[in-house]
Amino acid sequence: MFCSTRENRRPGRIAALAGAAAFAGATALGGLVVAGTAQAMPDDHPDFDRYCKPQQVDVTIGPLTHATMHEGADVRFTAKPGQSCLLGGAPSLSFLDARGEPLDITAEYPPGQAPVHTVDAQHPVAAAFSYQKTDPNTGSELPGPTPAAVDIAFPAPLGAYTVTVPWNGATVPGPVSVTAVNPVQG
Repeated sequence: MFCSTRENRRPGRIAALAGAAAFAGATALGGLVVAGTAQAMPDDHPDFDRYCKPQQVDVTIGPLTHATMHEGADVRFTAKPGQSCLLGGAPSLSFLDARGEPLDITAEYPPGQAPVHTVDAQHPVAAAFSYQKTDPNTGSELPGPTPAAVDIAFPAPLGAYTVTVPWNGATVPGPVSVTAVNPVQG
C-alpha cells in the first residue's frame, strides 16, 4: 500500500508557479476588466468548506491488480479519527519522475456531475484507475515510463488540494482511466 507523503504543491516549483500565477492572474484580471467575465468562487459551491482537506484524510493507493491486458488499483480516501468531510468526482492523477517532474501519461475522467459522498471513520471512498498493459494484437507488454510518485488532486470544487503518493515501480503506458469516488464496500 502506498501512503501520502506531502500535501499541496512541491516546494521546488513554488517560484516558477508563483511567477506563472502572477502572469496568469494579471492576464485574467485584464480579461475581466475588458470582458466583464465572472469567475467561480468557493461561495458558488454549496458546502465548499466541508470538502476534505489533506489533514482530514489519509490517501493511499492499493496494490495493483491485473486483469486481461490491464493493470489498475484504487485511490482510497480514509478519514482520520474524528474527521468528517465531503468528496465527489474523480481525483486527478499526475504521474511524476524521480525529480518530481510530470511524465507524459494522459488520464481520462468520467464526464458530468458525480455524487458527493461523506467521508468519515465508517465510510471511506475510493476511485479506481486502470491502464492497458498488453498490446491486444501482439500480446507484448506496452512500453511506458516508470513513475516514482503520483500527485493526486482531491476530487472537489476548484481542486484545491494535492498530495503526493509514492509509486510501486510498475511501468504505466497510459492513458489511465480514472473513475469518480464511490463508497468502499465491505
